[in-house]
Amino acid sequence: MTKRFVNAVKTIVVFSLILMSVAACEKEFKDIGVGLVDNNLFETEKAIFDVIAYNVNVDSTRVDGNPQYLLGIYKNDDFGYLKASFVSQLAYTSSDFGDNVSIDAVILDIPYYATAEEDYSDGKPQFKLDSIIGDTETTYGLSVYELSTYLNSLEPTDPSKTKKYYSNENYTKGMLLKKLEAFKPNANDTVLYVERRFLDDDISTIDDRDTIKKTDLKPSIKIPLDTTFFRTHFVDQQDTGVFDSYQNFIEYFRGILIEPQGTDGSLMTLAMSDAKITVYYTNDILTDETEGNDLNGDGDTNDEDVPVRTKQSKEFTVSGIAANKYERDYTGSNALMSFNDANPTSGDEKLYIQGASGSMAVIELFKDVDLDEIRNENWLINEANLTFYIDGDVDADTKVPEQLFLYNYDYNSQMHDAISEINFTGNGGGGILLRDDDNNPIKYKFSITDYVSELLKEESDIKLNKLALKVFHSTDNYDPTVYLDTIINSNSWKPKGVVLKGNKILNTASDYNSRIKLEIFYTKSN
Repeated sequence: MTKRFVNAVKTIVVFSLILMSVAACEKEFKDIGVGLVDNNLFETEKAIFDVIAYNVNVDSTRVDGNPQYLLGIYKNDDFGYLKASFVSQLAYTSSDFGDNVSIDAVILDIPYYATAEEDYSDGKPQFKLDSIIGDTETTYGLSVYELSTYLNSLEPTDPSKTKKYYSNENYTKGMLLKKLEAFKPNANDTVLYVERRFLDDDISTIDDRDTIKKTDLKPSIKIPLDTTFFRTHFVDQQDTGVFDSYQNFIEYFRGILIEPQGTDGSLMTLAMSDAKITVYYTNDILTDETEGNDLNGDGDTNDEDVPVRTKQSKEFTVSGIAANKYERDYTGSNALMSFNDANPTSGDEKLYIQGASGSMAVIELFKDVDLDEIRNENWLINEANLTFYIDGDVDADTKVPEQLFLYNYDYNSQMHDAISEINFTGNGGGGILLRDDDNNPIKYKFSITDYVSELLKEESDIKLNKLALKVFHSTDNYDPTVYLDTIINSNSWKPKGVVLKGNKILNTASDYNSRIKLEIFYTKSN
């Protein structure tokens, strides 16, 4: 943007000096503006160039350090089957459970993303679950395991580097802590009831029932875990030293693994950083009797250190190293056929773009075009756009990505426009989903004016690079206050996908004009 602006200013200054000289020599020349128009010194034109675009399957993406994580199963005709599992360490906390401990319940709580509905039923707040795709009425299995794989923070082969986790990593399961046979998302799961049976000597009776709900009442997944496991591995270990430090703890208890089972269902985007495991238990608290308070029932109220059964709870938040595992199966999908028939030479008819270790497209501009011939024309580039039209009819509520991302494929780096335009548009080169008047998704449009301007500048030595198109993530935004370089990382946690029209559309087809093409608007001197 800056260079193009400076070049334009230089051009204007030069022509202004020439015109001022002419005005000084010819007294009759009274209106410079009219003279410019009348003499047709400049002409604005439009050029269209064909583009080559083809599909690329993504083998794996980075899945640690994400702001959100996936859990569940998703299947459709275009992109096939995706299963997302989750692993994480637990935060270190005090190990002092006290004396004579009895565990009432252990609950894994994972909040949904949810929005409160305006209309309440029976005076109770109703919620709509957000960030879920697939069939929310189809049930599938959901299991929680003890994680046996140790999650390293440093790269074992080079401890000077932080370890990165990728979507095709394998993890070893420990003991099964719980299996839900028929799970499906539940927007009404807002309250937890914990039965307290250990406040007296009769565990067959319910002595009290705790009602536990969040202040905002938002729903969450609540999975009861094996109390015997936590009795053996947590309560009985409180004096062995495994809780003496965080390092001791994560080496002893390496974390949890949550894995779905099934062939179809729904895929949830969850804020795992807000998830926690809570141990609800009862222990003995030594208490002094007071007047009128006979704690041990011996007829007097002057005893000290009387053991009183008391309700307690202890939280272990899901934190530390966390990562997803993605398992893909493209069998029978439209994407698989496109991967097998991908044509880097002449391009593809359709492009399959999906996040979460899904698929992307490679874009080639000016293939078989003599750039020096264009450069000799000395065009002043006003605007250059790449437009990608959605293939087929897509309903307004269909879960397609709200933004795609275009970057330099050869160098895996930001494009010039993403840097120069960020302060003007807020989203670099664009790629926001555009809709029609009926709110139906239509296309994605990218401005690559600066890139093309630099490329076509006279005597330019900039190398023509391949570009890549993928689902946009927040980590793709260029921010000089956050990122020290322009390299694109591979973090991906958005499973949404979209099918786009490619370049290989016959010129006799009715949708030929909606093929991928590069449009350049430029000014040249006559």
